[in-house]
Parts: sequence; C-alpha cells; structure tokens
Amino acid sequence: MSNRAHLNSIIKSNFHQLQNMLMEFSQMLKGSVVEQRIYQLPLTKIEDAKDEPEVINIINIFGNDDEGLAFMQKAFTTLKLDAITYSTYLAHRYPGYIVLPEDMEHEVNLYIDEINRRKAEFHLSVKAGFSGRQSAHKNLHKLIENVVLLSATRKLRSCNIPIHTLSFYWQHKSIHKAISIEEAKNILEKSKDNPTFEYAWAHRDEKLDMIQKELEQLNHIPKNHRIVEINQTRTQPFVDLWTRSNQRKSNKKVSTYNATLPVILFGEPPRKINNLTDYCREMVQFKDVGHTLINARKSWYAVPEK
Repeated sequence: MSNRAHLNSIIKSNFHQLQNMLMEFSQMLKGSVVEQRIYQLPLTKIEDAKDEPEVINIINIFGNDDEGLAFMQKAFTTLKLDAITYSTYLAHRYPGYIVLPEDMEHEVNLYIDEINRRKAEFHLSVKAGFSGRQSAHKNLHKLIENVVLLSATRKLRSCNIPIHTLSFYWQHKSIHKAISIEEAKNILEKSKDNPTFEYAWAHRDEKLDMIQKELEQLNHIPKNHRIVEINQTRTQPFVDLWTRSNQRKSNKKVSTYNATLPVILFGEPPRKINNLTDYCREMVQFKDVGHTLINARKSWYAVPEK
C-alpha cells in the first residue's frame, strides 16, 4: 500500500468512527432533553455561496416535541450535503440550545471531550501529506462524497454555569492578519503564474500588468506602517450566555459562542431568551476599517505600527 493510500484509509476510518459516535451521542440526548430551542436556517445553494446574503429568513423554531428532537439529532449528525445543489465549503449552522438534567453533566462532557478530540484527529488526517488546503479538500471529496469539512470539524460546546439569559444575534467578524512586505511581494509574484480567481476574466498580459501595479503600490506604504489583511467573514449567528446570582439584579456575561451548533446547558432552563430573528443586510451597521487601502483584491491595508 502506498503512503497516500494508507493516509486515505486513516481519513475514512476517522470519519466513520466520528459519524458513529455522533449518532450515539445524539441518541443519548434525544431521551434526556428537558427543554430545547433550535433555529432552522436555509441551506446555502452553490450559486449563492460566493455572495453575501442580503436576507436570511428563519424557516422554523423547534422545541422538544418529536419533530424538534429529530431535528436536534440532525443538527449534531449531519456531516454531508448534496454537493450538486448545496455548498460543501460553507458549514450549515444550527443555532440554539439544549437543556439536560444536571446529573448528566459529567457523562455528557466526557462524550463532548471525546467527540471534539475525534473531530480534531479527523481534521489532522485530512491535512496530512498536503501542503495546501485546496489539494487536501479535493482529496477528501474524492474519498467521501458530499462531506462538509467545516461541519465535521466544528466543536461541540457545553456550559456548566446556571444561565439566566441567552441572546442570539447575527454578526460579521473581522479577521486581521499581519503580512510583511516581503511576504506580500512573494504572494503577488506567485500569483503571476498561478490561477487567480479575481482575475479569471483577464488575459494573461492584462493580469501581469495589474499585478505589477500592485507590486509598485507596496513601495508607497508610509514609514512606520505595516500591511494587515482585513476581511469580514460571512454573517454568522452568535449567542451570548449570561448568568445572574440570587443576590444580583443584573446579569454577568459568561461567554460568547459562534452558534454553529446548539449549546448544551444543564439544570434549570434559562429564564429569558432573546430570539434569533431574520437577518437583513441593509440593517447592518458595518464598522469603517479606518486605514488606507493599498490592495482591494487582497483586502490589504496600511496600518500604523503600535
């Protein structure tokens, strides 16, 4: 057996073990839910994956009846989507919460720790032997059709602190990545010979001319500034968890989670839920970056050194 074949067999084995454990875990939850609320969001079609959504309408809100419990199991066990119709590069999200009996906390957290370990192990096996993300992703989809890597690797979360209030909302996160001038030059030089999505429409001479202009722009970065790539992520549901002691009249924030999966709570259900509502992009107040844009294609800004 070749080394690649051996690594591929590990990928498939890790995936099937993870699948089986998630099924076992969701079955255990199904028989123990005290209360739950899970929001059903629309799947992202392939033709919509590269565009920021203008509107995201919540399809349904599930409680802990039979239909809701079946949807809860789907939330934890769905690792594949029909790749002909839906994007397998974007994780489908299941914001919500589940309340379990307090005496299940230890057992459930042991499961969560083991599942998260297996998710990390699967992710490492997918990347093993590849230098780039795209080649690893392509290999994975040859081995396991319709798999959504982001869905298979996102962590399960629980909270063992009594929660008074849960607040769900939509958010655009900004990702900042510092890049040295030498790194920036290397990236642009390599893009001359590599396929570049942003310039797919351009002839080679036009592409080379535009990249050369981008290289020249790097010479005009002010002194005591650095290059920072600033990207806003696709809108995502988030949840804030708040607690309140008997002696206090105000809440104290416990944590903020990206609401990719229902958060698991123990004991008494939250007293207050601020529901997730439909998303409307035109209502979003986007923050101004406030720095000089030096390359729109790469989202590179000149940012003063601290």
